[in-house]
Amino acid sequence: MSKSVFRRFEYRVLFIALFLVLSRGEACARDEGYRVLLLNSYHSNFAWTAEVADGIRQTLLSSGSEVDFMTEYMDTKRGYSVNALKAFSDYMERKYSGKSFDLLLCSDDDALVFLRRMGKRLFPGVPVIFCGVNNTSLYEPEEFPHITGLFENVDIAGTAELALRLFPRTGTLALVSDLSSTGMTVISQARSELAYLGNRVRILDLFAYSEEDLQDALSALPPETAVLMLVYFQDEKGSFISPSRSVALVKDACAFPLFGLWSMMPEAGALGGSVLRARRHGEKAAEIALRVLAGAPPSAVFAETDTEYVPMFDFGELLRFRLSRRELGQNAVVLDEPEPISSRSWKIIIVNALVVFASVGYVALLLVNERRRKRAAKEITFRKAMWEGLYRNAPDAYVVFGDDNIILDVNEKFCELFGYEHEETIGRNIDSLLAKGTDVEEEAAEISRRGMNGEAVYYEGVRKNKNGDSIHVGIQGVLFPVSEGGALGYGIYSDISEQRRNEEEMNRHLLSEAAISSISARLLTENGLLGIPPSLEEMASFTGSKEGFLIEFSTTGEIVRELLFSEGRAAWSASPHISEVFPESDLRAITQYLWEKGRLLLDDRLPAPLCEVERLWELKRLFGAPLLILPIYSERTVSGWLGLQLPERPLLSSHESFLGMFCDLVGGVLLQQKRRSMTSERARILDGTSRGIVEILGRTLAMKDPYTVGHQFEVARLARAMAERGGYDEAFLERVYYAGLVHDLGKIVIPSSILSKPGRLNTVEFEIIKNHALHGWEILSSTEFPWPLAEIVVQHHERLDGSGYPYGLRGAEIRTEARFIAVADVVEAMTSHRPYRPGLGIERALEEIRTHSGTWFDPLVVELCLAVIEEGFVFDEKSYKVALP
Repeated sequence: MSKSVFRRFEYRVLFIALFLVLSRGEACARDEGYRVLLLNSYHSNFAWTAEVADGIRQTLLSSGSEVDFMTEYMDTKRGYSVNALKAFSDYMERKYSGKSFDLLLCSDDDALVFLRRMGKRLFPGVPVIFCGVNNTSLYEPEEFPHITGLFENVDIAGTAELALRLFPRTGTLALVSDLSSTGMTVISQARSELAYLGNRVRILDLFAYSEEDLQDALSALPPETAVLMLVYFQDEKGSFISPSRSVALVKDACAFPLFGLWSMMPEAGALGGSVLRARRHGEKAAEIALRVLAGAPPSAVFAETDTEYVPMFDFGELLRFRLSRRELGQNAVVLDEPEPISSRSWKIIIVNALVVFASVGYVALLLVNERRRKRAAKEITFRKAMWEGLYRNAPDAYVVFGDDNIILDVNEKFCELFGYEHEETIGRNIDSLLAKGTDVEEEAAEISRRGMNGEAVYYEGVRKNKNGDSIHVGIQGVLFPVSEGGALGYGIYSDISEQRRNEEEMNRHLLSEAAISSISARLLTENGLLGIPPSLEEMASFTGSKEGFLIEFSTTGEIVRELLFSEGRAAWSASPHISEVFPESDLRAITQYLWEKGRLLLDDRLPAPLCEVERLWELKRLFGAPLLILPIYSERTVSGWLGLQLPERPLLSSHESFLGMFCDLVGGVLLQQKRRSMTSERARILDGTSRGIVEILGRTLAMKDPYTVGHQFEVARLARAMAERGGYDEAFLERVYYAGLVHDLGKIVIPSSILSKPGRLNTVEFEIIKNHALHGWEILSSTEFPWPLAEIVVQHHERLDGSGYPYGLRGAEIRTEARFIAVADVVEAMTSHRPYRPGLGIERALEEIRTHSGTWFDPLVVELCLAVIEEGFVFDEKSYKVALP
């Protein structure tokens, strides 16, 4: 080759290299950098967390975009409390206040819960991608449209089948788990997925054991056993146990094969399992994150469940159990497997081949560049079509507007949401179209002004459709410059009407609970009839009623007392009103109808049985229509009526239930008032009234927590049976029984979110629950009963050794009745199903009281309980489906 030819060739090579460098520089210049924060629930040394984080990091960094990646750890496995959470929240606010992010990622449930609670304040409007989450209820796209991600779902059935295939003589499958929130979720899944194995193997539960007890239980397992570790990362006190430690506990205690559900288990020395790989799980979450960073709204990226299972094994364990690789299956991954000698030779061959390919590749570079150009043009066309399709078919309403706030284009969902044709929107001012002539016109103009100043806007409010109807919407938008000059903006309108209705329903529910508690306390604590007028005013205010009345009958059916309600005020009437309207025959006919039907609604026409009682229209004239009349019961008879004029909207069924409860409470008060006025048989009457109030208290609590009412009823039955077995007198039996019926009455003050929480309570929530004994004392001590209910109820969580609460009483300081209820409470609670765990069975419950006999519980009471159960006493599950009898 001549020098001139070589020089021309050299120039061409340099030109191509310079072209590639400049092209790469332009591409890099076009890429925008992203700021991403990863929030991990656990600590950095936890194997699952470390590998998930690494998978996320590597995928984002290898995407071709510049990523400013930050990582934080909540460390909830090694220490989780309200103080720790507050300190972490303060730390995050100090560190990241004023800093913006393009995306938030979080691993596992605790981090997602934190971002749901604090994200709007710390990182407003930032999309959130989660992974490693077990609790599917945390994904609420309607309430949190900026949150989506990847759930983890372990392969319990697949791992069990793998164990039985490798060890076909297996007779027992031992399941090991703690009772953490993840543990309870996986236990529930195991119950469902392994039910079909009941005829093939015996399934043995080893749940919530301490390390020492677990090793004792494992060492006592029968031959031909396989161990499946579900979740065992906490001991019985909640202290953290690492995967390597949990694997070592099992292997030190027994020689049986150990299987796991996550890749960190065979990595820690377990034999293997059909596992989720932490690194791959993180990569998949990062892939979802890249879609959101590319512009896809989180609400359009639905949460997925990771079911990419891989059979994974530890090589050392395979040798220990003499399992060959062909028994594992074609796709099995073996950790720490020695590399075959032939593969080392391949490395040399590959290196030589790379040298040859590098020489050939230089020659093919021009062809490759041409192909890339064509591919880039094709990709641009594809992406344009893809984004156009996403825009047109998006689930939210999209609008594109210019820097003068004039609409340039809208998608089909916009037309559907606001009722306009596409042509009717083009060229219109967006605020004039959706807000002109409404109360929010000025507010809409202010939001547009902020957007025109370049501020990213997120707002929830009201806009009108073409028909003038109001629609609750979430609005987000931004204005950005374009290369030709000027600016374009986009807005996204999400219909949040259903969310608003749910919020209003939640508010009504909270108000109803407050009203029930307030009215119950007033009627039970104020003097007789004085508490009825303000209670009626509060109930009428809650239901929206403006007019009404309440009347009381004598035992002969005559009206003896009238309470009139008008314009928000109720007062006992000194002169007759309703009694002048109806003769006694009409009163009896209406009362009989109420006894049979339970309600009477006066609207446009009378019901057939009352067609001849035309004087009913006089009530409609006096109090308005529609008029709802409900019976007030006392001693199984109708002792009065409650009449309320209903608002224009239909009365909610829940409101009518509250009115029925109010009638029951008033009936109890009227009955108590009648009995107070009688001079004969005072003791018997007081006793009957007290029983009625106790039952009413139970029914009041049933509206908030039906489970607790069933629990109280069963505790009362068991405690009375124990006392009968011990030969106690009838007075003692009554004290134990009625105290048992209301021993958890104080829970009416506890928030429903804590009473019905499906997982384990944290420290603060448990301290709140412990206050229910004092709340019960406060309610019961305000009313005079023939039994010392308040003292018994406040002591039912005390223990003989002083370890109980609320006062830490010891020995003889604790009433005998409270000792009976303490034992019955523990036995029934452990036997029944709880929101945060399945029932443990009667044997576990009896073993609990035997273990603590003499320390926590009275030995005599424990013996009486064991005798009653042995003689055939059983709990009635129907008690949880109905209120008190």
